[in-house]
Amino acid sequence: MANKKIDPVALIRKEIESLEHKVEQLRDRLMADAHKAMEKAKAQAERARSKLKAEQSKLSELQKKAKASMDAKVHKQLDRAHGAVEAAKEIELDAKALMIMAKDQLADLKGDYQRAKALAKAAQDAAKNFDKNTKPAPKKAAPVKKAAAKKAPAKKAPAKKAAAKKAPAAKKAPAKKAAAKKAPAKAAAKASPSS
Repeated sequence: MANKKIDPVALIRKEIESLEHKVEQLRDRLMADAHKAMEKAKAQAERARSKLKAEQSKLSELQKKAKASMDAKVHKQLDRAHGAVEAAKEIELDAKALMIMAKDQLADLKGDYQRAKALAKAAQDAAKNFDKNTKPAPKKAAPVKKAAAKKAPAKKAPAKKAAAKKAPAAKKAPAKKAAAKKAPAKAAAKASPSS
């Protein structure tokens, strides 16, 4: 069991699943942070709006007073009120900018999540394709066929050689028999003229 081979596809799949889980957790955390930032920006914008309204009503009251009595104290209060209105406007603009940034961040997070999900799916598909293309059964069958192909010609070659060896022997045997038949005939022919 210690020598058992580790399946690389299984390891890749395990790693992909682990990464997908981490991406999900990260996405959830970032989405929660983005939602919190958006809520915070909304609350800040609401506070800025109410402060702006309060400062504007204060300013209109002071302007009414200024029309009634144009003394130096009212002028100072008027200047302070104008400054407060400007500051409130700036706070509201900052809050709106924060809200826009939070929305953009949320959109970016959604895009990143979609890309990460697509990459994980592509990796999963690649692992499946790799697994299909590298099945162990065809690898074992191929060498057996090659070995069988190599052995078959080796068996045929000696058979041809044996047939080649037998053929000349078969041809020689009738020649010897023919020569043996001719020899007694010649001997008989030689013997008959002398008698």
